[in-house]
Amino acid sequence: MPHESGNVNASLEARISITLLNGAGIKCLVDTGFTGALVLPRDFITQNALAIVGRETFKTVDNHEIDADIALAEIEWLGEQQTQRAIVSETDEAMIGTEMLIGTVLTIDYIAASVTITKT
Repeated sequence: MPHESGNVNASLEARISITLLNGAGIKCLVDTGFTGALVLPRDFITQNALAIVGRETFKTVDNHEIDADIALAEIEWLGEQQTQRAIVSETDEAMIGTEMLIGTVLTIDYIAASVTITKT
């Protein structure tokens, strides 16, 4: 079965790498409270020449509205090439949300400090 593997870091955050088709990768926080696909830092998007395709308004968990650019990311994910929408972050934080987890099993093992996402 196709799968992705990551780790639980010293701050107890589940992290997994996303790899662009050009080979560039970035470690992402697994955020099950985020219903979108990806959040990627602007610097990463700029360095990899990802296309900005629009701008949207989002509500944060504390009910604030923010405007953010949207980029398209061509990625290798669970053995497939995919195009995913990514919210452009002005911070260094990268995240994957539940849209990336549809049809998968997410396992976070805090004893082994491992993260596995398996396509079912």
